Amino acid sequence: MKKTIILALLILLRFSLFAQYDGPTAPDYGEIEKNIRISGSHFYYPTLMQRYLDADATMTLEEMRHLYYGYIYQPDYAPTDTSQYNALLAEVLSKQSFAESDYREIVKYADELLKEDPFNMRALNAKLLVYAQQNNVEDYKKAAQRRSVVQKAIASSGDGMGKQTAYYVIKVAHEYDILGFLGFKYGGTEQVEKRCDCNSLTLSQNRFGVDKIYFNIKPVLDYIQEKGGKM
Repeated sequence: MKKTIILALLILLRFSLFAQYDGPTAPDYGEIEKNIRISGSHFYYPTLMQRYLDADATMTLEEMRHLYYGYIYQPDYAPTDTSQYNALLAEVLSKQSFAESDYREIVKYADELLKEDPFNMRALNAKLLVYAQQNNVEDYKKAAQRRSVVQKAIASSGDGMGKQTAYYVIKVAHEYDILGFLGFKYGGTEQVEKRCDCNSLTLSQNRFGVDKIYFNIKPVLDYIQEKGGKM
């Protein structure tokens, strides 16, 4: 049964990652750190980030992985998710209907969140909602491309079925944000797993029959340790 579930997930991921996907591979953080510091390299971090912000659709999967996982070595990296804009954005999105002023606020709050976390999928989803309603095709494509980069990087790192094959994320918030893309809904329980750098989320009933999914959060735990146990 478990093999059938994993196969189903891999089919889903292969479809999502297209020809670039060869199977889940955990990120080699040491190699990534080395590569993104080489000026002139196609993995050089400032170049990767600019291509991401420009919504460059020619980025390879390895470049996406270097961009996402390499962010932990940037001065702005912080795995916290306590921005005031989370609540402000959620408040506007909770409305039954939107006026043009609401759309402006949604984009404003989403942009502020993306300044703090350029891979914030909730913020990107919010912008996609606005651009779809406004028939803004150009900006919709850009936001969709950026979201796709994050989704593909994470989905390429594991299958989530166990501690050894966990999906790798650089923020706990990204665990929740990626669930929909993977075909799941949060089941209500989060747990830091023992004897590994993993966190797990229970899942609502799903067509794969999966009860729990695992995420490797080593950069988050390392950050907490460096800060003396404080986020």
